[in-house]
Amino acid sequence: MADPTMESRRHEPSERLRTDAARLRYVVIALLVVMFAGFTFLGLQVERLGGRVDRLAAKVDGIDAALGVKFDETNAKLDATSQRLAVELKTTTTELTDIAKRLAARSAVAPTPAQPAPAPVAPQPAPVQPPRGRR
Repeated sequence: MADPTMESRRHEPSERLRTDAARLRYVVIALLVVMFAGFTFLGLQVERLGGRVDRLAAKVDGIDAALGVKFDETNAKLDATSQRLAVELKTTTTELTDIAKRLAARSAVAPTPAQPAPAPVAPQPAPVQPPRGRR
């Protein structure tokens, strides 16, 4: 006959192995559940962040469009001003050229007679006031 203690010892490692395998299975399942929940949470956070980035991009595009309009208006004003200044500069240059030609023609036609310099006036001493006495 077989010894009952020997029989239980033979089955003892296989029972422990089954128990350890069952525990390991529960641990692996719990780990997978935690990982799945973590990835789901991170996915939701990334989606929220994407929505915020989209809203921010829309705001930046709006600001860019508004600034573009302002810059276009400013450029139009600067262009108009520079064109006016160019016309004014041409007009002024033409007027100055005409004046210079007239002055040159005038000085070439009739020289102005030299006038004698006025005689210098000698400075006169200031009148002396008589001293005042006591009354």
